[in-house]
Amino acid sequence: MSQKTIFITGGNRGIGRGLVDRLCNKHHVIFTSRKHIDDVPAGSTCLIMDVTNDSSIKQATQQLTTPIDILINNAGILPDYQTPTLESDIAIIEQTFSTNTLGPLRVSKVIVPKMNEGGRIINISSGMGQLSDMGSGAIAYRLSKTSLNALTRVLHNELKAKNISVNCLCPGWVKTDMGGPNAHRSIEESVEKIMPLLFDESIQGGLFYRDAQVIDW
Repeated sequence: MSQKTIFITGGNRGIGRGLVDRLCNKHHVIFTSRKHIDDVPAGSTCLIMDVTNDSSIKQATQQLTTPIDILINNAGILPDYQTPTLESDIAIIEQTFSTNTLGPLRVSKVIVPKMNEGGRIINISSGMGQLSDMGSGAIAYRLSKTSLNALTRVLHNELKAKNISVNCLCPGWVKTDMGGPNAHRSIEESVEKIMPLLFDESIQGGLFYRDAQVIDW
């Protein structure tokens, strides 16, 4: 496998950090964090960037010196897990949408012109965004991830002529700060399930995946 240049948002913790640790030995990994961190793995570069701020994204990506092969839009928040919908705070919904949906759009707008032909974009979504399996509560998060899934399909249709594929995936319920200690899956297990979407040539674009298998929207 040839070395790829991989850009990961929110790579300082959780699944993002797991991806950085898994990939940086064989690939050129560039990841983002909203704050300075001291433990940057060898073989990777950390850029300070806020996905909700256009100026921050522009300033960070101006430091890129090589074309990007794979963009992983991973940065996300879940601030309203137990809040009933009619008690939800509109400001929190807007904040969540800005991070989870518009963040990937903002970053893609800047990174796509820097991508190699045959590039891939992977948007980290959630089963909580599936229209086919809507539960209750967490309306900010659910709306943001459902919208991210829609963005994935539209972007793929627009970029496939440039041989850039766009997919979204559900990483499962993972033991992270967001997922909590009772989650069924470790970060390492989740990361291994993501690998095919990065490198497997049989993966088709414009779809929603869990464990490298297509799932319903």
